Amino acid sequence: MSNIFVRIFSSIIKILIISFIIVVIGTSCFYFYARCNLYNIPVLMYHHISPPDERKLVNVSPDTFSKQMQFIKNHNYRVITPYEYLDYVKGNKKIKEKNLVLITFDDGYQDNFTYAYPLLKENDFPAMIFVVVNKIGKKGYLKISQINEMIKNDIYFGSHTLSEKYLPSLDVKEMKREIIQSKIKLERITDKPVHFFAYCTGGFNRNAQNILKDSGYLAAFTTNRGFNRDRRNNDDIFALRRIKITDRDNPFKLWVKLSGIYHIFHNVKEPF
Repeated sequence: MSNIFVRIFSSIIKILIISFIIVVIGTSCFYFYARCNLYNIPVLMYHHISPPDERKLVNVSPDTFSKQMQFIKNHNYRVITPYEYLDYVKGNKKIKEKNLVLITFDDGYQDNFTYAYPLLKENDFPAMIFVVVNKIGKKGYLKISQINEMIKNDIYFGSHTLSEKYLPSLDVKEMKREIIQSKIKLERITDKPVHFFAYCTGGFNRNAQNILKDSGYLAAFTTNRGFNRDRRNNDDIFALRRIKITDRDNPFKLWVKLSGIYHIFHNVKEPF
């Protein structure tokens, strides 16, 4: 009987010690997190939202997308506009909440309107869609009427170049055309100022950044690339890093990507 009591007592002591260690580690991590200001507002990057198709490597199914949006809503994340996001990054607003998120889409596929837009509208989530401007109205891409409808419901549009060109491969003249003409043409279509840009495949260089600044863009988004290799920061407003969302992102993976410190686990790649 005494042996059983000793074993039980010993097990309780072990549990208490382990619990104490977990609390100490957790508190230390939180303190380190707060002191070092590792939090970055996560910017989610989607492409296709459509039924599974092996030809679409960047596809998220409507069912998965619906579950991801429901997760964001159920866990009280606040989805912000690109302008709000820019205010936070530039320091015009102090980040007091650690539950912010910006949702973006690249390329401007028609399935964004068919499958993503109804869910965004239903949940009152703003979002940003970067369109390849010369593909507007083409098969598989958004129509002008669809773009104009989405604008009425907090969907913002930015340029993803004029014709889906990888900017670092272009000379300055062609680079200017892709950046400037896409802005002019998209502003005519939307009757709205175009202030945001996303680099195709995330590639950019200093020339591209300078042209964007001189053309009236306020910010540009990449993937996980940048001249600033300090992964704690995301403060180069012409190289804002984003997090790719996939069809395999279950609630736990999505929670990690929404944490605001997901970036510390990834080395920043070269911009081109």
